[in-house]
Amino acid sequence: MGDSNVGTSLNNVVNLNMVGDEEKNLTWLQRNEITQKVKKLSFVSGLSALKIYRELLNKFGADKMDNFPRNKFNEACEHINTRLAEFEDDDVEAGTSDAQQTTLIQEVPCNNCQANSVLIKKTNFKLHVLFGLMALMIITEGVFLILSPAVKASPDKSSFERFADQNCHFDGKIQSIGSTIKMADGIIRQCMDAPGDASSYWEIPVKKH
Repeated sequence: MGDSNVGTSLNNVVNLNMVGDEEKNLTWLQRNEITQKVKKLSFVSGLSALKIYRELLNKFGADKMDNFPRNKFNEACEHINTRLAEFEDDDVEAGTSDAQQTTLIQEVPCNNCQANSVLIKKTNFKLHVLFGLMALMIITEGVFLILSPAVKASPDKSSFERFADQNCHFDGKIQSIGSTIKMADGIIRQCMDAPGDASSYWEIPVKKH
């Protein structure tokens, strides 16, 4: 049977062999993966991360995540993935329902839509025609105003020049055609009308016999 020392040594060996993986906690990588999955589930479901952690602890019998058993890691991940799938399926169904509702709304016939569309098209056409006519009138009036002063200026200028040519000037005074004055040299001269567009001039009048 051996002595007491040998018995004590064997007893210690047996106690060490009884320590299994069930008492080991999550590794850092396992804990980080669960954290990422919890964040994703919280985002998709709208649940708080604290509530999801409590659900895991209650389901797998741990008082806190620091003591979460390592051998329950795969089950915990499957649980979170199942919950994710449930919420994602709900989102897909809700999206499908919204799309069907939108389709139904678009397919509802509008009794006055077609008539209103025709009326709007006619109104737009009339407005375009009206704007076109107004633009044409404005352009025409502008051209007329630009050309009118030039047409009127020519006769006015010619008349003025012609009027000026029909007068003679002496000592700062204007004398009409036929007027006679005595110049500084003592000779009497008469304002004569020149032929054509030539200026009037002074000339010694010819005595008629």
